[in-house]
Parts: sequence; structure tokens; C-alpha cells
Amino acid sequence: MNCALPVPYVKINKDGLIQGMSQKAIDLLTGQAETIHDCFDEESHNKLTKYLLPFEGEKSFEANIKGKDNPFVLCDIHISWEQDYAHVVFTPTGTHVKGLEEKLSELRMRLASTDFELFEKKEALEDAMTRLDELSGPFIPISEKMAFVPLFGDITESKMMTVTGNALKAAYEGQFEDIFFDLSATGEIDEPGVQKLSELFRMLHYMNGKPVNIIGVKPKHARQLNKLDVDWPVYYETSLKEVLQQHS
Repeated sequence: MNCALPVPYVKINKDGLIQGMSQKAIDLLTGQAETIHDCFDEESHNKLTKYLLPFEGEKSFEANIKGKDNPFVLCDIHISWEQDYAHVVFTPTGTHVKGLEEKLSELRMRLASTDFELFEKKEALEDAMTRLDELSGPFIPISEKMAFVPLFGDITESKMMTVTGNALKAAYEGQFEDIFFDLSATGEIDEPGVQKLSELFRMLHYMNGKPVNIIGVKPKHARQLNKLDVDWPVYYETSLKEVLQQHS
């Protein structure tokens, strides 16, 4: 129901449903409004809720509304209740703040765009880090029954989680009997990373029925593993060259 009033006016019931509005309100507000909440910017909803219960007299507050031509229009809101219905009048604060509103709108859109770009870059970085972890522990078949997994860089929890998924999948599909892990190119070893690596060794042991083989353990690694009280279900070999000679 449209009302012939010279101001932006909306009539609502106790549930906030719009019962009628003036032509000025139709010209000012977004055309998608079915409830009073639809007229307001989301950040103003909490402020609006305080005035949606019947009260005596008239109350006013300032809020951003969703305009037909501008998503953020600063207005003085005047509300009064008459039994089960409220009368709401929107008074734009004036053209003197229009420039500020436009700048605010532009800033919000730029921030939204920046947030999306940062989100995309974050996802790309995470994908790159995952790919880097995959390349830090490639599962390389040497023969039908033998596979080689060189580990590069630091032994960390996140890296071992990625390596574990790829190694278990490849080991299951290939049904390898002898799997060799080479620590020659590894750097630092932290405790969470060692725990994940231990879990991988045990799972491969259960799958293949025999322990994995470790080669390339440096004195530094031996000291770190001893400090962490590591008890891996593995065989230790001297080098890949000797292993290949034994199996040739």
C-alpha cells in the first residue's frame, strides 16, 4: 500500500513486515525491501532491533540504509509506535555528506576487492606450499618391487602429512616389497614431524608386512632422533648405491 506523504515513510507491523510506504520511500529505498531489515545496511541491524518493540513517544537514531542508487545512504531514522504498527520516517542527512558516503562506498568496495585478492593469493600460496611438500618427498619406483623416497628439507608435521598421503597411495597401488627412505638431503627434524614420519613407517610396515629401510642418516640426525627417543620399525642401510648392488 502506497501512502501520499511528502517524506520517505514506511509502516511496519510488530514482525517488521512492511505494510505500506510513501512514494518518497519507494524512490529512496531499494526495490527489494519486504521487511524493515531489508531497508538497512547489515551493520545497522543490531541498532534497528532495539526499536522494533512497541514503546511510547518517538525515538530517533542514525543509520545507513540501502538506497536505490547508493548502497549506503546515511539517514536520521524516526520511529513511533501506534498499537501494533510502527511509523518509520527516513531523513537523509543531506547532500553535504554525499561525498563522504561515496568515498565510504568506494572504500568498502576496494576493501572487499582487496580481501578477495588476498584470499586468492592465500589459496595460491597454500597450493604452492602443498605442491612443495609433495616434491619434498616424491615416491619413486625403482623396480616392480622396490621404491625410493628421498626426503628434502626440514622434517615438519605439515610436510609429513602430505608425504604420507602420497606414499600410502603409491605403495598400495604398486604393492612394493622394499621401500627406502633417504634422509641425506634433510635439514632439521622437529618432534611433530618425527611423529608423523613414525606413523607413516608403521602404516607401510602393516601394509607390506616388513619394515621400511632408512638410508643417509647423518650423525646430526642420529643425535636428534636419539634426543627424541625415536624407536622406528625400520632397517638402516648405508647408502642407496649399496642397496642397489645387493639387489642387482
